Amino acid sequence: MDPQLLRSIWPVFAAETREQIQAIGSKVLGLEQPASAREPDLLPSLKRVVHSLKGSAASLGLDDIERIVHAIEDGLSHVDVDQPISRGAVEAMLRGLSAIENALNRGDAGEQPVVEGVAALLKALGHEAPAASPSDAAASSGPLGEDGLKALAALEAALSTLVSPKVEDRAGAVRAAVDQAHALRQSAEAVQADQVAALAEAAALGFTRMEEGGDAAGQAASEVAGALVDLRSALSLSEEAAPAPAPTPMKAAPAATARATTAAPEGRSGAVDRAVRVSVRTLDSLALQVEHLVSGRSQQGRRSEGFRSLTDQAHEVLLHLERAASQLAMSGGGPALEPLRTGVGLMRTMQKRLLEHAKEAHRDGEQQALVAQVIRDDLRDLRMVPASQVLEPLRRTVRETASRLGKEVTLELGGTDVRLDRRIVDALKDPLVHLVRNAIDHGLEMPAARKAVGKPETGRLVVRVEARGTRVGVIVEDDGAGLDPVRVRATAVRRGLMNQEAAEKLTDAQAARLIFQPGFSTRDEVTATSGRGVGLDVVLATAQRLQGSADVEFTPGKGTRFIVDLPLTLAAALGLLVRTGTMITAIPSDAVKRVLRLDADDVGTVAGRVVARLDGEQLTFLSLAEAIGLPRLPLALESGRRQTAVLLSLGEERVLYAIDEVVGQQELVVRSLGKHLRDVTHLAGAAVLDDGRVVPVLNAPELLRAAKPDTRTSSGDSKLPRILVCDDSLTTRFAMKSLLEIAGYPVVTASDGEEAWQVLERVHCHLVVSDWQMPRLDGVGLARRIKGHPMFRRTPIILVTSLDSSEDRAAGLEAGADGYLVKREVERGKLLELVRQLLPSSAA
Repeated sequence: MDPQLLRSIWPVFAAETREQIQAIGSKVLGLEQPASAREPDLLPSLKRVVHSLKGSAASLGLDDIERIVHAIEDGLSHVDVDQPISRGAVEAMLRGLSAIENALNRGDAGEQPVVEGVAALLKALGHEAPAASPSDAAASSGPLGEDGLKALAALEAALSTLVSPKVEDRAGAVRAAVDQAHALRQSAEAVQADQVAALAEAAALGFTRMEEGGDAAGQAASEVAGALVDLRSALSLSEEAAPAPAPTPMKAAPAATARATTAAPEGRSGAVDRAVRVSVRTLDSLALQVEHLVSGRSQQGRRSEGFRSLTDQAHEVLLHLERAASQLAMSGGGPALEPLRTGVGLMRTMQKRLLEHAKEAHRDGEQQALVAQVIRDDLRDLRMVPASQVLEPLRRTVRETASRLGKEVTLELGGTDVRLDRRIVDALKDPLVHLVRNAIDHGLEMPAARKAVGKPETGRLVVRVEARGTRVGVIVEDDGAGLDPVRVRATAVRRGLMNQEAAEKLTDAQAARLIFQPGFSTRDEVTATSGRGVGLDVVLATAQRLQGSADVEFTPGKGTRFIVDLPLTLAAALGLLVRTGTMITAIPSDAVKRVLRLDADDVGTVAGRVVARLDGEQLTFLSLAEAIGLPRLPLALESGRRQTAVLLSLGEERVLYAIDEVVGQQELVVRSLGKHLRDVTHLAGAAVLDDGRVVPVLNAPELLRAAKPDTRTSSGDSKLPRILVCDDSLTTRFAMKSLLEIAGYPVVTASDGEEAWQVLERVHCHLVVSDWQMPRLDGVGLARRIKGHPMFRRTPIILVTSLDSSEDRAAGLEAGADGYLVKREVERGKLLELVRQLLPSSAA
């Protein structure tokens, strides 16, 4: 077919083919079940979809795809409708479908949609290739010898280095890896090993994309790792071609079975398909135009208000003119009376017309608003697709991964009929594949190990989508061994993410979340499934990019559950506009349960954290300004006034955030902030208000997660708590600072109590060490101020002074000091001992 024509048809063909591949894979797996358990008309409907796909590929001249599908069709013609299909035949068909999907990915990237290893795939499907295709030639490339394996080892080592978050010379390491890949490509081209050359070039391109870091680097690393695994297979194939065994009739139980809690979608039957395909780009363009329409409606509404104001002003002017005309007539009139009365009549006519225009403008505006809302709702419905589109392909992923690892897995799908935004479905594909593969490889034990601990030999994997109002939860759960926090801590230390002391202070929940760190993997060797150091970091980054969050829960010996919380749609959503200081921000309204005012008596401290009492429950109470990185602002409670707060709630999580004012509520369309702000986790994006102002939109799930005590008290780099040292003597200040820093504590300093207070307002400190006698504000005054502040009263303070009388000690402790040391005791280790006693374990 003409390349230009193929390019124009390709988007429609690729979309339809992916749907057909999904349907074929699901139905092929259904053939493994006994005839009595199958859905009606399974085999005939499967044959119809396969035949349709073969015809589409043939019409476009895609010979590789046509031959693979033809072999699948021929294999189905020999299936006994009363017997389960053989395990070997199913695996061969699934490999063929995966190869076709890879070819579609090449076509999407503008490359030739060839299928690699056609000859081996056809042989596995019971067909011999009549002639070598370009992809067959690639599969039968000549050997590269030991040099190829050495080059591959160097590339794997480079990848292992680059996935670490701490790389001193990332650009240099990338250049070296790219040069190595290019050298391997040239060697492969010299011996006509086309497949090896292509994979080496793909690895080089992936390494190049890793130079910039961030989410793009994580995804590029995943692609590079996959290319290297394929490269090892290609190098092995160049040494010795190992044909796959032809399928033989058998009734053995499959390595993995699949079962859905809801019926799988049926294929197309004789009914007329009235659906049309619309590109995502067109939908995005329509969405933008609709938002312009909504913005124009808001501007028109303001103009209508202006009309109404002018009408009122005209009425006032008319009253003044009529009053003047009456007074002039009572005084005998004159030549000016008649023109004045004429002007009053004209003014009255103008007022009536102005009022009519105002009413018409208001009526037109209301109709335009209604039309805009209907269009917006219809456009939102156009974007919504069933979750089955992202869940059903996991059947093949589970089957292939379990078979490769020699494990037996039962997959259960739930919530396949829940409708999600198409952009969320597309973005979830890779993260879900990572989670499923991770569960099978790391979570589920081998059959013998499961049997030894009294579990069924077949592992259970559940992937379900739960509708939660305006949000949705995606859960991946297995009944395996569960996470091992001890092993996770050891891996974090071994990979340089933290030191041993910091790792030991992590709670089990904190340690579990380390698996979302870039470069984290408990596997020492790189396999086709694990050990690449990429995967779960992509899950977290994707969730945050979609205004959501990702978390993990586990029960040792019983299983692990990953929860990804996401909005139901990325289209326009209602947002609450709040002010903190001079900053206006938007919070998705679905996360805001209440707006309330708190009295000083409602706020207190429990176990070292500030809480507020609400409906008999003690909830974490934080300043929104501090949570989003703004300078600390005085709370209304500090001046004796009531404090405005918003209650954020998603699921079981509830947190109160202090704000200054609620500005209003508005329908918002969240726009991406771009790569420069993608690491700011508390921001979901930005939105344009009706009046043209741009406001940041906060990521409510991330604010809730960050408010958890085990999250807030551990910094991203897992350092020890920060200590403020305050003394007007430079020598003493430097000595205590050095002593604490040698012990590993980060330290900030101040020269008197006033400066210390200013530091506390800007920087979160876990403990204060202060001299007593200082200018401006002494240690006792600083202690009273800290303990009298609702946000700081939980902060321990140690007074260090030369005053050693019992009266001085009593005065210091009465002011609120948690510890009292004489300066000569500092050098004897008493300071460090007291610091360790006063710092709560959750703060470390």
